[in-house]
Amino acid sequence: MESKTQNRILGIGLISLCIWLLVRAIYIQIDVKENKEITQGKIIKFVRGYQARFGLVYEYYIDGNRYTGQIGIDPFECDDGTKNCIGKEFTIYYSKQNPKYSRIDLGKYEKHKTTIEFIELKKND
Repeated sequence: MESKTQNRILGIGLISLCIWLLVRAIYIQIDVKENKEITQGKIIKFVRGYQARFGLVYEYYIDGNRYTGQIGIDPFECDDGTKNCIGKEFTIYYSKQNPKYSRIDLGKYEKHKTTIEFIELKKND
């Protein structure tokens, strides 16, 4: 009996965590859209996650402060053969209210993103 209760509590905890992460991701995307500023950033690192997942870390500077972001991707190459476009610059959308909140626009490589983005951003929004 105790085991069932513990499993239920664990299950509720995991579901709550997933809901919180989803709500947070949506909140960040809304913040970036509503307070959007644009800058240039650079992809600085390819990372391997768990269960064959991959990501890119990018950096950008706002008012002299360095910020980083990360997105999930399927590995790819830039047109010039650079793996995962490491060292290449791309457009970064960030929140002027919370500059740590950002999204990178990979342009023609957007199709390689695996991070779910709920809110569409365009340069002319």
